[in-house]
Amino acid sequence: MTGRAALAPLLLDMLASARGADRAVLAALSDGEWETIGAMAKQHRLAPLLHQQMGGRGSDWPVPEALRARWARGWRASAERALAVQQALIAAGALADREGLAYAALKGAWLAWQAYPQAALRPMRDIDLLLSGEDAVRLHAAMSAAGAVPGKFSHTPIDFALAHHKHLPPLHWGPQKVAFELHWRLSNPVEGEGRSGVAAATDALLARRVRATVGPADIAYLDPTDTLLHLVVHAAYGRQPFDNGPQVLADLAAATGAAAIDWPRFWADAAAQGRVGGARLLFALAAKYQGVRVAGEPDAEPVPARLVAAAEALMLQDMDAKAERGFATQIAEAGGKRGQAAFAWGRAFPPRHIVAHYAGVPADSWRVWPAYPVRMVDHGWRWLFRRGDVALDAEVADARDMRAWLGTGKA
Repeated sequence: MTGRAALAPLLLDMLASARGADRAVLAALSDGEWETIGAMAKQHRLAPLLHQQMGGRGSDWPVPEALRARWARGWRASAERALAVQQALIAAGALADREGLAYAALKGAWLAWQAYPQAALRPMRDIDLLLSGEDAVRLHAAMSAAGAVPGKFSHTPIDFALAHHKHLPPLHWGPQKVAFELHWRLSNPVEGEGRSGVAAATDALLARRVRATVGPADIAYLDPTDTLLHLVVHAAYGRQPFDNGPQVLADLAAATGAAAIDWPRFWADAAAQGRVGGARLLFALAAKYQGVRVAGEPDAEPVPARLVAAAEALMLQDMDAKAERGFATQIAEAGGKRGQAAFAWGRAFPPRHIVAHYAGVPADSWRVWPAYPVRMVDHGWRWLFRRGDVALDAEVADARDMRAWLGTGKA
């Protein structure tokens, strides 16, 4: 079995509620193969889910004691982190309410406290809040005045972020430095779209928001149906599809089990946004591994088995090679030598704040300039080092195949 790609299906079975991992296969794994499984679990923050499985359907799995202990520590760390994140969410929600700013907490914040039985099962790197563009800027200023500080790599100018990103530069708040991303839209800008249409879409989402209890507080969230579609878009239609890992399958199971979904609206909105393909693919995976059932799915041919297999592989892709994979995928889709040269030039000489982000220095620092050649050499060396990597080439092929089928890349 040995390699990461060969072990990925086994790890997915270990995480599943609708399937079982083959105990005989688990018993035959070498120490090195268990370490590979442990590395994949760490990269994709799966320790809490695996620890939970070990207490139930996986109680007789022959997992090495060291790995069992590591997953137990991951569970405890996630539970402690959830308390800090909860406190930060409550504080930010209270501040937004005092300032009269309409907001809605996104994805993880709803899943952790409204969908999963325990918040520790849904690790969160940060808290995402959706507001109108003007209100996002106002809350960013209010949080800064209340003690929030920019992160080490939060050097993107606000005006640039509003024009080119989906959220403002992250802020870190509280003793645990919980990161916040204040969104004015749910997905990154695309060429040719109208800003007024994006603002209207955000206004419609905020008009449907709901409120729910978190500890002693009342927090505003996206409507569950909108949250479900956002989960689909975030997982399948990012710059690199499915790089947020297999946690999304547990997310879909938790979301559909915890709330009444307006399925006709879900599928109508997915069709209007061109997201039906991604939704069908994710629900096929969620049905296979988590037993999720949906209603009102459009009549169509079954999702091709090759795409299901590609998605399974991409969900457990090596995140240490994320930059190289993204570069290889994009340059392959750049369109001939001229397009590839233009793409490579843009990557070599990006806007100043991107290099500042790489160097971890303020965008107005003189140290940005020497960071340009350092960054080019670093990225170039890593790219050359990965050239010919069979696993990376397979992931790039899967990503291109997936993007073409979803309509986000070239065939």
